[in-house]
Amino acid sequence: MARQLLLSSLGWLALLTAPVMAMPETTWAEAVQQGRDASEAVLGRTGTETCLQGKMINALIEVSNRCDEGDGNPELCELAEANVLSGVQPLAVLDRVSKDFLKLTSAQP
Repeated sequence: MARQLLLSSLGWLALLTAPVMAMPETTWAEAVQQGRDASEAVLGRTGTETCLQGKMINALIEVSNRCDEGDGNPELCELAEANVLSGVQPLAVLDRVSKDFLKLTSAQP
């Protein structure tokens, strides 16, 4: 019993002291593409409402994060940040956000 406890404790210690792997940072182009993909999914209704809301909010967060780093165009940053602050929104609202996102990114990579 003591041996199992010792091994279990050592296992947890190894997990706690292991270096944390950082997620690679998303580039501006990747964030924009994620937003375009989410926008097209929302407009095409390719998923459940909850799934589409999650895709869109995650994409907007990525764009907003890149804006915080100094990337992006001001209008797109404003759209992303305003909608991130609004939280999860109904699909009717996300339709408008998606159309605006696609319009603002039509000339971007």
